Amino acid sequence: MRLPVVASLVVTGACGGSAAPPPNTTLLASPRVDIPMSDPHEYAIDRISRDAGKAIFERTGIGDPYRTGVPYPIFLALLAAFPDVFGADTAELAGKFGLIPRAADPASKDPDLRAGLPVGMHLTIDPITNVPFVVNNCTMCHAEKLRWRGVGDEHDREALVIGLGNKRVRVHAYDRAYSEIVKRPQFTADKLGRLAAEAAATHQITWPDEYRAAFIGAAMSELTKRAAQRAELHTKTSLDPPGRVATIESFTLVLGQLTGKQLAYAPIVGWAKVPDVIGYGQRTTLSWDGSGEGPIDLLAVEADVAAGVRIEWLEAHPFQGASLGAYLRQPAKRPAFPGSVDRAKAERGRVAFEEHCRGCHGHYAPDGRVLDYDEAIIPIEDLGVDPARMMAATEEFERAANDPKLTRGYTKFRRSKGYVPPVLTNVWARAPYGHAGQWPTLAVLATAPARRPAKFVVTDGLYDLAGVGVPWSASSQVSGFVHDGAKPGFSTLGHPFLADLGADAGAVIEYLKTL
Repeated sequence: MRLPVVASLVVTGACGGSAAPPPNTTLLASPRVDIPMSDPHEYAIDRISRDAGKAIFERTGIGDPYRTGVPYPIFLALLAAFPDVFGADTAELAGKFGLIPRAADPASKDPDLRAGLPVGMHLTIDPITNVPFVVNNCTMCHAEKLRWRGVGDEHDREALVIGLGNKRVRVHAYDRAYSEIVKRPQFTADKLGRLAAEAAATHQITWPDEYRAAFIGAAMSELTKRAAQRAELHTKTSLDPPGRVATIESFTLVLGQLTGKQLAYAPIVGWAKVPDVIGYGQRTTLSWDGSGEGPIDLLAVEADVAAGVRIEWLEAHPFQGASLGAYLRQPAKRPAFPGSVDRAKAERGRVAFEEHCRGCHGHYAPDGRVLDYDEAIIPIEDLGVDPARMMAATEEFERAANDPKLTRGYTKFRRSKGYVPPVLTNVWARAPYGHAGQWPTLAVLATAPARRPAKFVVTDGLYDLAGVGVPWSASSQVSGFVHDGAKPGFSTLGHPFLADLGADAGAVIEYLKTL
């Protein structure tokens, strides 16, 4: 799910993006907007290919920059005008919102690296004005930097894993920041215009006189309107748990705007963690609860429509969804588990997994490749996990999501009654576990539900290779994100199946390290 971005002419909608649990409905009818279509050359795809999909995922994003981006001078002006909100520079911006920072490299031929943009942000050149626009790509949420010290390592090691869900990104805080600034006295055309001009001069950015006032005026107008439209959503999502998103709530707002009906939110926010994209090739849906149905490559790009991309753009770039799908079906090789593995114990675990877990989670080759996986929704009564994410979609949401004027019959939304067990390739690196990130390690998941810590602190440290998961503490005296299982939507109960294996649970974890 992609972070929301502010557009220069029309501000984007809610959290959207490729290859995450999408909004579960194809929004194939968009309000008419009388703005031109900026089509940078890098979005031209003349044939479906994995390379084109890789570029979309890792660099360019879907496109339509007048709807999904912000002129670079305005982006820099916002940092200068509101450093307490966005951070004074891109490094502080990354730190505030859990993005992966990249140090500026003035000698680089890559403009993104020269600018020091965080992972997931990209500069594309508008061919109409020659102004660079900051746009997002999928790695803003779907890339993570792992740090560990493995067997025989004298020093800490790290790897940037493309496709892995970002555990720190604060989607809704970033979204809300654009609404907070409209209340500030320095939110004026004179102030932003002056700062944008200064940034353009300092960084030698193209910023033509004839377009400056139009860009500034449109951005301010849309931000002001957007702040009013999203006030209730911002209140609902103010908890801001890192690495989690309120997908259904975000699209409740968007569906209401597209249908002209104000949709009510469910009483409890359905928080869900940003997922790993692994499993795309084996899935028939892309959501945690399996509620969205339709062509999977269409599901992969539909959230970008809700995030601002126009139908006309997708019609003019028909190979984007299929190319993105080609890339996601062949993910890059991941780091193998860097800790010790007891191979004899792992073999015992494989046998137990095949007997007790294969029916839900699939069958795997020794290198973790999926040999057999049949997606199914496991009823909530059997799982016993927190139902909030599943229940976030109301009957009213379902009706709106199935409006034929929006879907044109391509997709269907069905309120779910459970959750989909994930594909487990590279599962060792994908903590915290569970749809809401409610179990920090596999060792915790292997503990009987009633004995698990109901409240724990996720700390900032090396990956836990012993317990297999994120570092955590039961002490309230340490700093970090507090996961409170007593809060609705975050229960640590349920999924007793690994714990039920007793002595075999440890062997299964040993096997899971090998996938």
